[in-house]
Amino acid sequence: MEQETINILISVIGTVLVGGFVTWYLNERSKRIYEEYKRKEEKYSELIRSLRGFYVDSFSKELRTEFLNQLNLCWMHCPDEVIRKAYNFLSMVHTDQKRSDEEKEKAVGELILAIREDLIGRKPLKKTRLKPEDFKHLKAT
Repeated sequence: MEQETINILISVIGTVLVGGFVTWYLNERSKRIYEEYKRKEEKYSELIRSLRGFYVDSFSKELRTEFLNQLNLCWMHCPDEVIRKAYNFLSMVHTDQKRSDEEKEKAVGELILAIREDLIGRKPLKKTRLKPEDFKHLKAT
């Protein structure tokens, strides 16, 4: 074989290998993003479902405890904004403080919006600015 033919053959094989690797990488990344999205969607559904425990018609201690458990799990997969909004909501509905229904509704609306923005964004969680002291071990009353 001539040197020119060998060079072309090496270029073609190199291109095929690089193209295959890039395709594999993008496919794996896409799978990871989808799996993370599904996991978040399931966890957020549980978190939202348990919000009913804070409403007068239900006011279920079981649901409030479940909300707190789901919020603790959020530390593994939720962006900082969702965790902050959830803690803000809890401060609004805390029994030691009298807040208007409008303030409570605004807080829950901000939490739901933060969840929605996270799900729409479909960005993997990479960084956090939360600190260990931001974690709150809370108990339903």
